Amino acid sequence: MIKQTVLSIAGLLLFASIGLAQYTLELTGVGDGAVADGVYVSPYQGTISQNGSQIYSGYMICDDFTDEAYLDSPWQASASNAGSLNGTQLFGEGYNPFSSTTYTAQQAYDAVAWLANQLVSPSNVTNSTAQTNISFAIWDIMDDKTTDPDNGAASLITQAFTEVVTDGYVGSNVTVYTPQPHGVSQEFLVVTTPEASTPVLLAADILGFIALVGFLRKRMAGSS
Repeated sequence: MIKQTVLSIAGLLLFASIGLAQYTLELTGVGDGAVADGVYVSPYQGTISQNGSQIYSGYMICDDFTDEAYLDSPWQASASNAGSLNGTQLFGEGYNPFSSTTYTAQQAYDAVAWLANQLVSPSNVTNSTAQTNISFAIWDIMDDKTTDPDNGAASLITQAFTEVVTDGYVGSNVTVYTPQPHGVSQEFLVVTTPEASTPVLLAADILGFIALVGFLRKRMAGSS
């Protein structure tokens, strides 16, 4: 679904006239080029700008299989938090098509946010099988598809909704960038603070605390 084209002058005028848009997004690459079922799978590479200044460069994850996006062709988008939707997002509900279960929009975006976090984890982000399974799980949830090229999407969908509905997961660290108007490109997810970094930060905090305790002990021994 990722194609390359040249942005026309008419397209630029269209984007400039969109009042709701707050951000300019541009796809710059297709990740490591993993392909499944005839399409590139996430994560892709891209940039996000606001008021002419680039605010992000990195992984972008597509949640929209139906529409198409193109490399090197900027478009305008609004932003919302996956864990607290603002009504501008593309999809009004989500699905587990393998069990014929329908979920609210909030549950669906929380579920794909959980999947997005799994995708950018170090063990998955360059693993073509994980890329395929997670990408199609996200697309299946949003587009009510039952496509499962590597036979892993179905179980991931079930796990994602279990995390949301049973365990209360909220995707507050994922931003949803919705094209304005809808259809000019695909909707993308950006993990702003990957959950995979939490144990590393925790370990750093613990080491810092141990170092501080050692320093204070030395100070106390020196003063006694």
